[in-house]
Amino acid sequence: MNERESLFRRLSAACGGHGGAAEEPPPGGPSAASEGDRVALFAKTFTAGGGFLLRGPVEAALSDLGEMLRAEEVTALFFPEGDAAAREIAEALVPFGPFNLTTGEEVRGGSAAVTAGFRSAEAAIAETGTIVETSARGKTLLPGLIADVHVSIVRVDTVVARMEEALAAFTADPPRNISFLSGPSKTGDIEQTLTVGAHGPKKAIALLLPPERAEQE
Repeated sequence: MNERESLFRRLSAACGGHGGAAEEPPPGGPSAASEGDRVALFAKTFTAGGGFLLRGPVEAALSDLGEMLRAEEVTALFFPEGDAAAREIAEALVPFGPFNLTTGEEVRGGSAAVTAGFRSAEAAIAETGTIVETSARGKTLLPGLIADVHVSIVRVDTVVARMEEALAAFTADPPRNISFLSGPSKTGDIEQTLTVGAHGPKKAIALLLPPERAEQE
């Protein structure tokens, strides 16, 4: 069984499918790691997959985040309605642009602006450097699907070791849609040439917030 098949079997088992029993982590493996170790592993795997990592608190990260967005020629920022953390960060970034605030609906309608989509993540998976976002409570997934740059707001206390732990939180009331985001969108389908940003954001940024900041939000 190759790595891809193993991953799909684990995904099926974690979702209650017929892929077989979920693989048990080795003793002393990622699931046994401390929060600090899980966060460090997530940082390593996320950046290895082409993502960019910034650490909070928000006030300390705004200048660097604004510089990264300007480098990508971003002019418009959007976030899901009801996502207080995403709104706060996007609004605080406006003077660092200049940036304008827009909506996902306007971007989906064909806006010509270069956009950054902000969204709070439900979880992050250390072993694969993957950010988990879902449609739970009607929250849109558009920031991670149609923006030129996606900024995921990740609370360090939501970083888990393995995929099964992230999915366990949704088994009682599974959302209609779950996005697993591991770095920028990539494809090699066109003449076997790697293309970044073909089917989604060309840049993925994770903003790690400390627990005390996350709780306040």
